[in-house]
Amino acid sequence: MALEYFPALRHFLRRVCWFSQSPPSRPAIPLRLNLSFCTNCLLSSKSTSPISKVLKPRATSKENYTFFLNKDERFAEPVGAVHDLCRVQNTSTIAAIVTSLGGPPGAVGIVRLSGPSAVDIASRVFRPTRKRKKITWQPISHVVEHGMVLDTDGNVIDEVLVVPMLAPRSYTREDVIELQCHGSEVCLRRVLRTCLEAGARLAEPGEFTLRAFLNGRLDLSQAENVGRLITAKSVAAADAALAGIQGGFSSLVRSLRIQCIELLTEIEARLDFDDEMPPLDLNLLMDKIHTMSQEVQDALETANYDKLLQSGLQIAIVGRPNVGKSSLLNAWCKVCCKVITFPEK
Repeated sequence: MALEYFPALRHFLRRVCWFSQSPPSRPAIPLRLNLSFCTNCLLSSKSTSPISKVLKPRATSKENYTFFLNKDERFAEPVGAVHDLCRVQNTSTIAAIVTSLGGPPGAVGIVRLSGPSAVDIASRVFRPTRKRKKITWQPISHVVEHGMVLDTDGNVIDEVLVVPMLAPRSYTREDVIELQCHGSEVCLRRVLRTCLEAGARLAEPGEFTLRAFLNGRLDLSQAENVGRLITAKSVAAADAALAGIQGGFSSLVRSLRIQCIELLTEIEARLDFDDEMPPLDLNLLMDKIHTMSQEVQDALETANYDKLLQSGLQIAIVGRPNVGKSSLLNAWCKVCCKVITFPEK
């Protein structure tokens, strides 16, 4: 998603480069660039609107090169039913099984709670083994406790370890409680059902990462790379996604944003205070623009490589019988594979 804005940034750099040059054949046109266009539209990783919706010319005249930014619909003031939905999502506590299901059962499975009532819901279903004077369970952040999960009738469902991670030191920057149960799907679903009966809401797919993004724990690029890391099919794809989570792409965007702000500051300052400032060094300005343009071009060229890392390549080994196709495949895989051959027509 964030790569969608690089073509617009490249267009902006070319526009600045075009204005910086002064060929005799081109008539003098006043330079009018809106600072909010670059700082809020081109280089903001929070916007998810397509470029065609974000970037619009204010007038059809060729002499007007001013652009304006449409308000991002995600951060607009919600009204009516949308406002009620946003309020429910922000105040509700969600729960879900965050370990894989469907395959062979593992030794441990995790049920996660996140939201303002996570501690209250966990205290209703969890009973610590260690006896305390206080009746209600008061967790200590990042301190593991052993105990039992009880259903609404007081029956023991499973023996668990509870890991409380109180806000803001958690993945979602909310109160997070993780119940580490036995890995059986039956145990996990029983614990999850008990949490839902205690007041939690079943989380939508990816909602924990969505809350981390909305609460500022992750930016858009990092949130996307979380999904890529989960679905990675190769070591190279996992390494690329992990680098994105650690802020590799985000640091590039921040660097370009800072350089663009400095560039616009230099230009607009001389438009307003031309008599009070030294003349603009066009050579230095052009060097900065070319450097930024090259960084944008390099980032765009890596997009296709990232897609190949995620989807992989389909390769066909074609040849006559008994020429070594199977041996080549076995050498690549380092195991003995069965090869399907099709007779020639």
